[in-house]
Amino acid sequence: MSNIVTLHGDKRWKAVVEYSTVEGPESVEHYFEEISDLHLIIEHGPDWNSLIRCTITLNRPDDGGEQNSVEKALHQERRH
Repeated sequence: MSNIVTLHGDKRWKAVVEYSTVEGPESVEHYFEEISDLHLIIEHGPDWNSLIRCTITLNRPDDGGEQNSVEKALHQERRH
């Protein structure tokens, strides 16, 4: 057990939004409960024309690694 407490543990989704800025790419993490809230995050962020990418994962302790099929295959291979 860890003494680290996440403030976003009760949120279901994590979005990492990467924007193009004068200084270079900038990533911002957002945590939210309903996937339908994502449009509000994008609309209220920096100019959406500067959006490079948005990566959405379930907010899990493994940082979404289990969603990745390669990671999942490696994990299963190690168990056998």
